Amino acid sequence: MSKKVLFDCDTGGDDACAVALAVASPELEVLGITTCMGNQPIENTTQNTLELVRYLKTDIPVARGSQNPLVRQRWVGNPEGHRLPIPDLSEEVGPLQEKSAVEFMVDVLRSSEEKVTLIPLAPLTNIAKLMLQHPDLVREKVEEIVLMGGGMYFGNTTGAAELNFYADPEAAQAVFSFGLPVAMCGLDVCTNAYITPADNDSWKGFDNPCAKAFYSITHHSLNDGWGEFPGERTLIFDTVPVIYLLKPELFTTVKADIQIECASDLCDGMSVCDARTGLHQTDRPHIHTVVLDVDRQGYVDAVRELLKNA
Repeated sequence: MSKKVLFDCDTGGDDACAVALAVASPELEVLGITTCMGNQPIENTTQNTLELVRYLKTDIPVARGSQNPLVRQRWVGNPEGHRLPIPDLSEEVGPLQEKSAVEFMVDVLRSSEEKVTLIPLAPLTNIAKLMLQHPDLVREKVEEIVLMGGGMYFGNTTGAAELNFYADPEAAQAVFSFGLPVAMCGLDVCTNAYITPADNDSWKGFDNPCAKAFYSITHHSLNDGWGEFPGERTLIFDTVPVIYLLKPELFTTVKADIQIECASDLCDGMSVCDARTGLHQTDRPHIHTVVLDVDRQGYVDAVRELLKNA
């Protein structure tokens, strides 16, 4: 039986790759995608998501979400936005859900006979709103949350904070303090899950929309996109939660209590991961999972297998 999942995205290249992998997997059923501001304005992330869904030849419903953080006014992304670097991507798209992201998620959760796994790949604004407005429904119908964000040892937007958490620290804190199991696929593991030109070439010839989208985006990142190691390797962060859901045995993890700093000039948005045990452990239960490392070759092999059989 396939696992039912809901994505929450600020759709740029790595979000699109993550969705493509999920669509390719027979083990996952994507019930919907909600959009959020983050790397780009909400108008761009929503349009990118609609274009992606059409390109992948799916009928996954898309609902527009938050254009501003939960509490504060903060902008960390590209204000101009950008389209996905996929050839033959059409601007003609299917319909957007009339309901807001939160209303849409409520409908999906209520109508699902099974529990649903949330996969947030954006600032956690939509997920926090869902929890704050419908706490009982979330506790009843959400199995777990597997997200991309944070980091145990370092940040990227600042020295302490990763972009998704820095963009809306209060939302991230609301999610981690809610009491549900959360697996945090942060910068620690994502920087080790890199893709080389040889890796990307290995699925270049796969003739299906998921593989074509994944190859095109990764090729762009490797050569003239956002990659930090042009021509050598690239990091497609948001794919990590999907592979973690499908192949948890590839990953090194530690149980912890995770809280998000919301009141520090120096460390705002930092994910504070308390994994202490024994005499030094606090009374806060370790209900969260920090995903720290991955068998990189296993990760690449898993990506290739999904794209081959999509």
